[in-house]
Amino acid sequence: DPERPTGAGLFTGLTCVAALVVLLVVRDLAIGLVLLFLVFVPLEKLFALNPQKVFRRAFFTDLTHFLVNNLLVTVATVALLIVAAIPFFWFRSLDLAGYLPRAVAVPLAVVTVFVGSYWGHRLTHEVPFLWRFHAVHHSVEQMDWVASGRLHPLDAAFTQAFALLPLFLLGYEGEAFAGATVFLALLAIFQHANVRLRFPVLRWVINTPEWHHWHHALDPEARDKNFGLPIVDKVFGTAYLPKDKRATRFGIPDAVPPVGYVDQLAYPFSKAARSQPLVDHPTGVARRTRGYGTRHREEVHDADL
Repeated sequence: DPERPTGAGLFTGLTCVAALVVLLVVRDLAIGLVLLFLVFVPLEKLFALNPQKVFRRAFFTDLTHFLVNNLLVTVATVALLIVAAIPFFWFRSLDLAGYLPRAVAVPLAVVTVFVGSYWGHRLTHEVPFLWRFHAVHHSVEQMDWVASGRLHPLDAAFTQAFALLPLFLLGYEGEAFAGATVFLALLAIFQHANVRLRFPVLRWVINTPEWHHWHHALDPEARDKNFGLPIVDKVFGTAYLPKDKRATRFGIPDAVPPVGYVDQLAYPFSKAARSQPLVDHPTGVARRTRGYGTRHREEVHDADL
């Protein structure tokens, strides 16, 4: 019975409550969460792409990710950055960014972050081990602003570190890292929102819900598309944004637990994650992916019929 309370569900609920208590103590974070709720819930009700409850199934699991992961992601990102940068500390000492005028340094930082974020994200689809962690995010079946929070901390840390490492090596200071992190977080919330709104001018400039929903779609033609900023995907040949339809079905066949914060964090290390079938990818890399997994599931289903 999917509605039956479970131990994992109870633990998730208690964790979520504890995180909310922390937010109430740290008032700035609490205010931010309330503002996000007040902005996105009315939008998703007035302009819903898919009609669904605000407190849908897995809402509190995703909210727990949203509230708890920040500290874990920050710690893991810093650790990955330090380890990855050790062989290149000599390059940072050159402080190349310090020699650049602001009019050049800022655009260079923006380009560096978005290209790095694109490739970090793309690798999580192309490398089987990384996909185990990224599958947690793609297990979302109902898109909304809270769904953006369902990220395995190690997955989010890898993508962030991949985006921020070039900034570090070029000599950028903390304000560049903070600005990039905050902007990417807000963009992630926006692009997952359950809204049917189209943005004619922005749709090829910035990640809109219409754009990013295709990245999560079960439709085979959208497989492994829209990894980052539209213009970056366009450059690397992975852009997909049809004019005549919208993505409406989301999720993956991988056996990621649909609810339960702790269960989802444990999934990449489970036998179920390791047993996903390997397939050949056009890049020549054998990997497990949601797209090919979907095709595999359909073929098995057809065979059963």
